[in-house]
Amino acid sequence: MHDSSLRDAHVPPPRDPGSRHPRFFEIDVERRPGQPVVVHVVGPVDLLTAPALRLCLEDNLDDDRGLVLDLGRVDFLAASGLTVLTDTETRARREHLVWALVANTRPVIRPLDLLGLRQRLPTYHSVPGALRAVAGARV
Repeated sequence: MHDSSLRDAHVPPPRDPGSRHPRFFEIDVERRPGQPVVVHVVGPVDLLTAPALRLCLEDNLDDDRGLVLDLGRVDFLAASGLTVLTDTETRARREHLVWALVANTRPVIRPLDLLGLRQRLPTYHSVPGALRAVAGARV
């Protein structure tokens, strides 16, 4: 006997490739001389996209200038994305790395607040504010 209701409760439904509004995901890494690396994320950070974000952060977190993660255009932040953020903070503390998170929209702020993560993560309201904080911490 197959219980599909149990399976559906634990597995996210697949994305419909024929939907009129497919969920777009993109990571853009911005590097400017003398400034922290800025990682801009667009779209949902979920079970399917969080591994790509994790790899990007792992590759850029140890940059000498620091890192700013801009989630201002993220429209959904799942538990898997929150895990990436907390793992990034754990590594940054352990290895004395400087980073900042830009969280200024409801889809990002709400899950951070529900779990009390906004106080634990280096969270800022704007990219310029995060850039100043990271640059100042590197001095």
